Amino acid sequence: MRRQSSTLILAFVIVPFASKAQVGSSAPEPAAVPVNITAFADSAAGQGTSFQRTQRLVHWVNDNFTWSATDYQRRTPQEVVARRSGNCAELASVLRMLLDSMHVRSRWVREINVQPEQTPRRQKTAEEKVAELGNSASVFGLQHNDHAWLEVWDDAAKTWFPADPAFGVVGLKEWLPARLAMDSRPKPRVAAVEPIAAEMLVPFVVVAADSRRGPYVDDRTTYYLIDGFNKLVAAVYHPFPRGRIGLPQYGTFRRTHSRRSMEERICTNTHGRSDSLRRRMTNLVAKLRLTE
Repeated sequence: MRRQSSTLILAFVIVPFASKAQVGSSAPEPAAVPVNITAFADSAAGQGTSFQRTQRLVHWVNDNFTWSATDYQRRTPQEVVARRSGNCAELASVLRMLLDSMHVRSRWVREINVQPEQTPRRQKTAEEKVAELGNSASVFGLQHNDHAWLEVWDDAAKTWFPADPAFGVVGLKEWLPARLAMDSRPKPRVAAVEPIAAEMLVPFVVVAADSRRGPYVDDRTTYYLIDGFNKLVAAVYHPFPRGRIGLPQYGTFRRTHSRRSMEERICTNTHGRSDSLRRRMTNLVAKLRLTE
């Protein structure tokens, strides 16, 4: 894996950005001078665990860069910073550069997600790219698209956690509801990403690699889309008595059960519980009605 030198000097000029809330009191103001990337990253990330420092860097990227659509140009992280704008992969490359300078281990993640709305223009571009580059360009098309982010190594937990500067999410607790929740998904920190995020129904392939160019040989699909989804379900529905309701037990609600019997069982389970849980169960009843 290639690493940035700790003495790397970024010889580009950064015009001061529009005033926004800084990540922390120690986060540096961009200045019109060459920047020592290691000192800059350390200042923006502050002290703490790899998770805390990554989160501050992601928020710094969110606050100081604008989103731009893919134009199929390959840019270095320095060039992305110079234009202060980028797509998902370009923003991830800036985050990767900052993490590398601090010797925080990270790797690339690529996903393919389902997009229900047909996009003929994207399909046409995909066909052109496949003809030009081969089947590797088939990761986007009429009703699917690709997305890039990072995983960062947590030394304390000895595991990888997601860091997506396009969505502005860090850690599984933020990633899961942002990408897999069935409704009421949290909005991305960058407003310009909202319509794009809304199109991404759900990923169906997630793979990781040490290099941006791959090979993407570490299949993370099960970790995020099966194990991760189960964690999301458990976090939302854990108050339900096991075996009565709760998403893992949806198989018990066959059409042999009447709608009334389902409601009675739910209402019985709410007895003596908090109003917030009662409201959640009431909402679940409404959803069950729609599926009956």
